[in-house]
Amino acid sequence: MTVSSLHNEALDLAEKAFFEKRKNSKKASSLFKQALEKEKSAAFLAKNSHASESTIAVLLRSAASLALNANEYRESEKLVGLALSGNPPDEIAEELRNILEEINFSRHLDLKGVCLENTDLQFVIAGNGVSHGMAKSNLVFDRLEALEQLTLRTVERLTKKPFRERGNISNNVKEMYTPYYSIPRAASFALTIRIGKPKKQIEFSGLEKSKDIIDDLMENISLLNDGDEKKLKNNIPDPAYLRNFVSLAKELAPDGDEVSVVGFTIIRGNKEKKLQFTKLRKDLKAISFFSEEQTGDNNNGKLIELIGTLSAADSDNHNLKLKVEGNKIRFSIKVPQGLGDIVKKYWEEKVLIKGNKLKGNNIELIEIDSAK
Repeated sequence: MTVSSLHNEALDLAEKAFFEKRKNSKKASSLFKQALEKEKSAAFLAKNSHASESTIAVLLRSAASLALNANEYRESEKLVGLALSGNPPDEIAEELRNILEEINFSRHLDLKGVCLENTDLQFVIAGNGVSHGMAKSNLVFDRLEALEQLTLRTVERLTKKPFRERGNISNNVKEMYTPYYSIPRAASFALTIRIGKPKKQIEFSGLEKSKDIIDDLMENISLLNDGDEKKLKNNIPDPAYLRNFVSLAKELAPDGDEVSVVGFTIIRGNKEKKLQFTKLRKDLKAISFFSEEQTGDNNNGKLIELIGTLSAADSDNHNLKLKVEGNKIRFSIKVPQGLGDIVKKYWEEKVLIKGNKLKGNNIELIEIDSAK
């Protein structure tokens, strides 16, 4: 067989594997392994035929990626090493190094003797701001705070409560589902999070089990990471809860620099289930979850971006003020239901605002992020 025919067969098998990934993980794994063997054969045939360095590197990179998807970490590592031992183009070399980082992170997601209960999850971050068992405080605590808010909002949504725009969560719910954290461990940076009290949890009528909360949260983060907005909207049909989920999940997401991957491991059916949250914050901005909500009283449909300092002008009615440097105009920012949790974090800070231009100096908020 030719290099081209083997490569095409590998691509066909990989496409089927990705299609099966959510429905049947066992079948998907088998297909990834078949695709891996085809792509390896294509790469070695190209190498023995003295093909160009770029062709060999591309095929080895593809094979390494398939091995990673098949959970064949050692095989993926060997293929990356073989590709880098040649003289691949700079762009391909960088992609190979990224695969190597994913391999290492996948190892960090392994529990390695840590015993999780079904109300526990292992939380791991990796990146330039993280070393072996050490991490900058804001990289950890900001994400843990976002995860706690996501957890409590998930409880409220699953118990059919209307979206709480103001006021505190009920003491009953907070007591039941506040996360508890273990001592950090030396992976990249890993710790165990338990949802609910460390002692055996007492169930109250109308409240979801901690296990179900974690499963729902992990599924929706996975859908957001994969860009499956249709299924995410089906899971979270209420626009306020959906806006809230996406805005808080963005705070949890990697920034691509100091944190490149955020990972979770849970135990279900005596097996480890792993989730790598790799979608960067900047890429999540492009997902159009709010498109159905952006009409309203929009003056001309124009999207606007501004950098300025945010202050609370009328927090009860969710109207904020934005002072733009070098501009005497103060813009009034209308905060849609669901975004209040994230907006509070940025009061009196320099922020980047993206929104719909309304009449006058009014803007309907779509996204907010730090401008530092």
